[in-house]
Amino acid sequence: MTACILQDYRTDRCVNCTHLCPHRVAFHGLNDNGGRTADVKTPKDYRHVTLSTSPCRKAQSDIYRKLDVYASTFKRHLTGGERAKSLYLWSESPGTGKTTTAAALLNAWIASEYLVAIKDGEQPSQTNAYFLDVTELQTSYNLATMTKDESALKAIGKQISDAQQASFAVLDDIGVRKATEAFRAYIHALINHRTASGLPTVYTSNLDISEMATVFDDRLYDRIRDQCAIFEFDGESKRGRR
Repeated sequence: MTACILQDYRTDRCVNCTHLCPHRVAFHGLNDNGGRTADVKTPKDYRHVTLSTSPCRKAQSDIYRKLDVYASTFKRHLTGGERAKSLYLWSESPGTGKTTTAAALLNAWIASEYLVAIKDGEQPSQTNAYFLDVTELQTSYNLATMTKDESALKAIGKQISDAQQASFAVLDDIGVRKATEAFRAYIHALINHRTASGLPTVYTSNLDISEMATVFDDRLYDRIRDQCAIFEFDGESKRGRR
């Protein structure tokens, strides 16, 4: 049975966990079919990955040591202390572990917020974070505008709104190709809202952060790099090795 994302926070590493554990059900649903990891739109392949179990931890060991420290700031952020920064994870080569790592950080946030709420005697949020595949969104947007599909455009608007409001968000594959003026306005509104509200965001891209000024514009580039730590991933593609 695949481990629960709570395992990094338990001394027993959830070794005695069963599919009926209420905490596991909260994160992954019965028989891993739902739960918070699904509700925040994390792709299915990444719903169980953690910083300690990530298959790219060994190859990106220097980065992961820093990310362990970064994830330790989540609790302070959630309890009104130090604000967690945003991150920009990039590499020229695809498949170096950026998306896997971003998902692991998203899962760490979900687990941290869940534990803080439980400790305070509150009901944990069901959708306190959000995973947005920007390339997929752009494809959907282009198709919807081309076919004048109003229902699809409404759904895209909801995705943008959900990503804007989430306490923590992953914007995956940002800036892969040229964006239309209208789509760029969507992404600018999303990022502008998050940075202005002090909401941490993890971006992944195959482009150096400076190229965001060309793909989007100078204003969006400035917004993305505001309070943002940059990590360049090394190596060749690891796809197919999970």
